[in-house]
Amino acid sequence: MLGQPFDRLPYRPTAIAVGLVLAWVPSYLHGPIPEKYDLLYIQGSLAVWCWYVARMSIGFWIAATAWPRRWFIRGPLCGFFAMLPPSLMSLATPGCGEP
Repeated sequence: MLGQPFDRLPYRPTAIAVGLVLAWVPSYLHGPIPEKYDLLYIQGSLAVWCWYVARMSIGFWIAATAWPRRWFIRGPLCGFFAMLPPSLMSLATPGCGEP
């Protein structure tokens, strides 16, 4: 589909590398704000790193799993499961979603 040069790349290392690179894109656009968690006497920088590690692990989980067989279903499914814990943490934060 993408051509000959991409057909030679090994799937697992490529998926992991793409996941690690794309994990940083949201941090340049927006991202969790550490000060929001500092108000709750939680170390905000540590809470924000939870988001980054979850995003970076998505590429690993896509490469490491074989279920479901089709990669375009596996990607969103692994992304959902990897991002579920940090999103629950955000929902538990008072004032989440307020301007």
